[in-house]
Amino acid sequence: MTAISSIGNLSVNTLLNATRQANDSAASQTAQTLPAASTQVTLGQAATHSPVYSLAKTITIAPPVSNTQGTLSVKTAGGALVELSQASDGSGIEMNVKEGTLSDAERSALEKLSEGFSKALDGLSGQPPRLDLTALTKFNSAVLKSVDLHATVAGDNKLTLDFHADSNTRSVKSSGAIGTVNISVDMSKRAILGNESQQQRALNQYLKQFDRAQSRGEGDSTLMAMFKDAFTALNSNYSESGTSVKSGRETTYISLTRSDKNMLSGLADFTASLTQTPVSINPTRLGEVDSFSYQVSQASTITGTSDQNRNITQKQQSHLTASFHKALTAGLQLNLTTDRNSQNYFYTQIDDKAESTTEIEYRKGALVSATLDRSASTATRVQKYVKGWLESDTATPQQTSKSTDLLAELQTAWDKADSRMSFADYLRQHSLPDFGDKVLLESDPQAL
Repeated sequence: MTAISSIGNLSVNTLLNATRQANDSAASQTAQTLPAASTQVTLGQAATHSPVYSLAKTITIAPPVSNTQGTLSVKTAGGALVELSQASDGSGIEMNVKEGTLSDAERSALEKLSEGFSKALDGLSGQPPRLDLTALTKFNSAVLKSVDLHATVAGDNKLTLDFHADSNTRSVKSSGAIGTVNISVDMSKRAILGNESQQQRALNQYLKQFDRAQSRGEGDSTLMAMFKDAFTALNSNYSESGTSVKSGRETTYISLTRSDKNMLSGLADFTASLTQTPVSINPTRLGEVDSFSYQVSQASTITGTSDQNRNITQKQQSHLTASFHKALTAGLQLNLTTDRNSQNYFYTQIDDKAESTTEIEYRKGALVSATLDRSASTATRVQKYVKGWLESDTATPQQTSKSTDLLAELQTAWDKADSRMSFADYLRQHSLPDFGDKVLLESDPQAL
């Protein structure tokens, strides 16, 4: 049983962790402390009844940490506006129906979402903080229309978080002393989404790219962990209900085939950035800052007049810029002061770029072109200072590009499978070559 207290004609506070077992010895004491009458909520109608409301199941949520505050605003498909927040006494989660009424399905969905809300707040309160947002993406968009979280962490490790999710977009922005994470996912082009295994493979590949960027640029591990948490959450729990997209000013719906998706990443389009707060640690050269900035994105376009005449382009890009100081002797703690004898160090600057572009073209229903172009470049500049004097300045550029004719690879596989079958039938009916990581972004020139 969960206690309900009236706040207004259209709002209630539901303390989700106020559940007590009916046969508990403390039940009688609890009953004495409740008012003689309260408000029972039935689809938003208020009436005097017993001061309890039965939930489908018991939910117990640990009290939030005091320096973390957050509000989860939810719009339901039925038009209600609901806010979830910590109870003022720290005893659990409070639900306030600001507008409209709730159906049973919406109330049940909100109870489940409250667990994700609590996990998100607990993650922010952790040391180090984490962005635990996956549970907030698992709502049914047919029941809940949108979810918005705003949270802050006070104290020495100040942090703000803004999260949004609806059927078409997901976004996260987190700002704190160590830096900023900003990610947006466009889920409106559902035709480009692959199956679960394809999406997981692409996600794993991107996480590897992020780890490589952190290692290359000496990025902050906590900030990168938060970036990876958010990127994973926003690119999980896709709905595969959509199969087509609009093309052009007039409403023309174009569907993608199995072979089309096999040549794409399988992920929704996104833009993501991580920016570490620059720090100047050398008092004699304030222009030498320790910094880390990373951007990565995917953008897809589908154009044409019909399924028979369509063009698909998907471009993935990444860019890393970083700079950092290191001692001349590995493992030695660097302590730069105005004393010339302390000015012994390497100052490294990184500028890496990567790009992967897939282009697919159909004419009169036939696949006439499918190409993949990938490139990766790294630029490393290392300056060596001994007792404040520049002893060496070395630049090491590296670049690799590679083009692949995906159509030719499909035709080769068709010849080996059964050349008596038409190429179009082969694409529709046979197992296709697994392009796998080949179409995904790769930032290491040596790995292309």
